[in-house]
Amino acid sequence: MESILAAGRLDHGRITIVPKPCSIAEIVETCSARQESIRRSHRFLLELDRIPQTIYGDRPALDQVFGNLFSNAVKYAPESPNVHVTGWQEGESVCITVRDEGIGIDADDLPKMFERYFRARSSTGIAGTGIGLNLVKQIVELHGGTIQVASSRGNGTTVTLRIPIGAETSDEMRVATG
Repeated sequence: MESILAAGRLDHGRITIVPKPCSIAEIVETCSARQESIRRSHRFLLELDRIPQTIYGDRPALDQVFGNLFSNAVKYAPESPNVHVTGWQEGESVCITVRDEGIGIDADDLPKMFERYFRARSSTGIAGTGIGLNLVKQIVELHGGTIQVASSRGNGTTVTLRIPIGAETSDEMRVATG
């Protein structure tokens, strides 16, 4: 429901990203703990010691990004309990991968994964709206970052985020132009 409401706000240019100093490690840890409490069958294996202490980001929006990615990792890997989250600094960006060992995605579906309402063929029979990854991509791009997905059917999925560490001006607001 939250994704649907946020997508509607994006459509009307009402999502505003206000970058402020925040700990991306803390956001990832909070989101993984929340997901583990919901689905006790899964473990999040975090490697975050190579990321910067502070970045400029919109904490609630980044919480939504990681909440969605972690929820997907659990949902599409019901028989594989480990979700690997690895972070590092690359130049002026923080990079974070979220890797599951689940059902994976057909190669033909990969280019469409961030389109609104698109659902991969491998997701048949699994509840979802097709809004989450589109929303995640838009939030990451509003932060000046990029997102990529790599996967193959039956071999899990890896999502990689690259988000700039700093901001041109720390109080700059970025508004979606839906």
